[in-house]
Amino acid sequence: MSNLFLRLSARSWLESAMIPPKNQQKSVTEVRILEAAVQLFARSGFSGTSTREIAQLAGVNETTLFRYYGTKKELFWAGLEARLSRIKLSRELQSALSGEDDPAEVLPKVFQFLVELIWGQPDLMRFLYVSALELPRSDDIYRKHLGAIFDSVSAYLTRCAKRGAISGVDPHMATLAFLGTVISHFSLYQLFVGRELPFATPSDASSTYSAFWLNLLHGALEPPLLVGNPGSLVGH
Repeated sequence: MSNLFLRLSARSWLESAMIPPKNQQKSVTEVRILEAAVQLFARSGFSGTSTREIAQLAGVNETTLFRYYGTKKELFWAGLEARLSRIKLSRELQSALSGEDDPAEVLPKVFQFLVELIWGQPDLMRFLYVSALELPRSDDIYRKHLGAIFDSVSAYLTRCAKRGAISGVDPHMATLAFLGTVISHFSLYQLFVGRELPFATPSDASSTYSAFWLNLLHGALEPPLLVGNPGSLVGH
């Protein structure tokens, strides 16, 4: 499992080193500043990161940094925009979500996208946590870059429910639950279970997650009975 994370992290680093410019005039220096900012904000938070540290990591002085971005907050928003703008659905997944294919064919693709995004870019996830906790006025940026993805999955689930391919479910809640499943399992499994995630590849993980949710959406699973101590977090 650790080798899987190393491979994903290496790929993520290569991708993050090539943040696409917002326009054709963005210089190599500005791209370096943005990448340095994202790495440090993700590691130390907004308050715990100084523009001096960002400038040092980017190989420039603070005067140069402020020539591109007038304030640290402006630099933070620019880094968030740069990272979120790179999150795109593949053409295959876009086509699947816009069609009428069976959920058994589509959900594995959805979870493959989520797994590769969340496992392969841990710095991005930390950066998003920082933005939510320290600079909560980031909602508009999230909606701008991620709203279309959310809407695509939600619209697909709505059509599935209408034609009876899945049981009645709130499509917005289910879409958020898909994301929450991958994030929480990745973040909390080792903490509570004491072992690494039991997956050899991202495909194994996405297949397991999609199978679990297909059973739920088909109404095949019932809530487990909790017969342990009322105050316990785990049933027996």
